Amino acid sequence: MRHSTLALLALLSSASAFAPAKISTTHRSQSSLHAVKNDNNNNQFGNQIEDAKNAFLGTVTAATILMGTLAPLPDAANAATAAPAAPAAATATKTAPSKKAEPVAAPAPLAAEKATVASAKAAFTASQKPITDAKSAYSTASTTSNSAKKGVESAVKKAADLKKSLISANDKLSQAKRKQYKSNNENLINVLSKTVESTRVQLAEAEKTVSFAKSAEVKASKDLAVKKSALESAEKTGANAKKALASAEDKLSVATKKLQAANAKAAKQAQEAKKKAAEKAKKEKQKAEKAAKELKKKEQKAKKQEQKAKKDAQKKADKAAKELKKKEQKAKKVAQEKADKAAK
Repeated sequence: MRHSTLALLALLSSASAFAPAKISTTHRSQSSLHAVKNDNNNNQFGNQIEDAKNAFLGTVTAATILMGTLAPLPDAANAATAAPAAPAAATATKTAPSKKAEPVAAPAPLAAEKATVASAKAAFTASQKPITDAKSAYSTASTTSNSAKKGVESAVKKAADLKKSLISANDKLSQAKRKQYKSNNENLINVLSKTVESTRVQLAEAEKTVSFAKSAEVKASKDLAVKKSALESAEKTGANAKKALASAEDKLSVATKKLQAANAKAAKQAQEAKKKAAEKAKKEKQKAEKAAKELKKKEQKAKKQEQKAKKDAQKKADKAAKELKKKEQKAKKVAQEKADKAAK
């Protein structure tokens, strides 16, 4: 009973699942081909109707057999009755367009730290020009202040010298006036009077100059103080920007070290492998070079031995020729002596 029930359920499932899918597939294929091939429309529509008939008959037959077999079991009958709806849902699920989630791009490593460093660098760079300008302005103000001080010193010295000259001229004029009753020195008195008057005028001008110079010095000193304050403010801003940059660079350095630590092992292994390969290649190269040197030495040694053998052979030949020549000369000399004796 159970075996027949399972067989019938399998038959029903296969028939129900197959029939709608075939109808849907045929319908889609026929719809798409309808736009391209108009000549086959009639045949395709007929095939579609025929497939639908076959699928429907197979489904009804299977359902009828199942209902008759499982009549004593109401729960099973209900399950069999509800079963044909499942393939439709499955078909709808298959035909629904699938939406793939778009991959989210991962943030670049150290992007935030690098952005902070870039911002800090920009702030530090921007803080340098005001410092340069403030230094230039302070230098100019300092030069102006020093010039003003020197101007005051020069004016005060000139006024003091004129005051001394005026006192001296007044003393001489007083003496000349006291001696006037004794001698006729009216001309000298007139000259000294003019000198005193002229010196007094010059002293008055010199004192005005001293006043103007002191006013200029006070103004220059105030301006110098303002420029110094501006310079200190600009330098403070620059120092703060430099600290912020150093802090950002330190954070970037720490983050970089952490990032590098993650790949340190692999990098080390790769480096060791590369080193081993380089050492192996180096040893092989040295071995080849050593073999080449030994071969070259052997060739040079053989060449030297050959040259030496040639030289030795040449020496022997030369020696033999000399000895033969000596023997010939000696024999000739003896023969000559014998001939000379015979002639006597």
